[in-house]
Amino acid sequence: MKYNIFDNVPCLYKSMLEDIKQAKKSIFLETYIYDKDKIGAKFRDLLTKKAKQGVDVKIIVDAWGAQANLSYFKELIKAGGQVKEFSKFRIKFPLFRNNHKRDHRKILLIDNKIVYVGSANITLQCTKWREVVVRIEGEIAKYFTKVFMQVWEKQFLQKAKEIILHFEDFTIIGDVPSHRYRPTEKEYLRLINLAKNEILIETPYFVPTLKVYRALRMAAMRGVHVLFITPYLSDVKILDIIKEKYFGGLYKSGVKIFYYPPNILHSKFMVVDEKYFIIGSSNIDYRSFIYQYESNLSGKNELIAKDLKNSFFNALKHCKEFNYLKWKKRPLKQKICEKFLSIFKRIL
Repeated sequence: MKYNIFDNVPCLYKSMLEDIKQAKKSIFLETYIYDKDKIGAKFRDLLTKKAKQGVDVKIIVDAWGAQANLSYFKELIKAGGQVKEFSKFRIKFPLFRNNHKRDHRKILLIDNKIVYVGSANITLQCTKWREVVVRIEGEIAKYFTKVFMQVWEKQFLQKAKEIILHFEDFTIIGDVPSHRYRPTEKEYLRLINLAKNEILIETPYFVPTLKVYRALRMAAMRGVHVLFITPYLSDVKILDIIKEKYFGGLYKSGVKIFYYPPNILHSKFMVVDEKYFIIGSSNIDYRSFIYQYESNLSGKNELIAKDLKNSFFNALKHCKEFNYLKWKKRPLKQKICEKFLSIFKRIL
């Protein structure tokens, strides 16, 4: 099994486009955001060319997250490619329940042999953000095909059921909206509770469930070195306000919190004890754990864990540490906003 970790988006896109160019049989792409910019056009044009060559091209874009719609891909569709929009807005009551469940997955599959999984969408915007994606070449790609086909075959229109697949020391999680099962949250909890020495986390949006919040605090209190990086400012300002509510308790338990100020940090992964990891599309928040279709890879692999750790510490060089005294003195108005907005934490 060959793998690469990408934390430089231009290099990531270059690799993805090269793999698409070399594809012989199939290209499956599932993404939350697909923008109508020069990056989107570059991918679309190459995918159209491959469809004309007879390659089986299938694309899933989320109808809310993506600017690109079916008309944007008309030449690709004429060439034999297939495009589906996940769950367009429906005027059906209750509106929230019928429209809030989104396809947040980010997968690229080539010839059932190569898979990309991580945080990056298809948009020029990503080239300015910190994203982390793993490319794996090997049998494991076939397992991600099953995750992709779940949405492609519209199994979400039936009673959605998560897909949990095992390959060697890896677990492939095709998460689905569920208040009850929450396999990605359970995997985060399992790995946090396994930790004996170190937990490294990067996430753009941090609105943890009570179980995850308590697990992180307990890990730090039992002597685990817990380091956590979040953007100084994300692209969702409301979540920037809410996350501050949790930082005091984490800090007092021994968790070290860092802000990433160079640009927006959008990466989503965790490394435990230099051997366990989880990476994918899920944020550490209620929305990812309960309301969205997500794709994640968890496993025990010291080489991948080591490379993710190196990427983490490279990002850490640019970070500013959380200031607890300053946090305690934050304005009353901010505290009120945090408390009020937390009422809606399950849906943001």
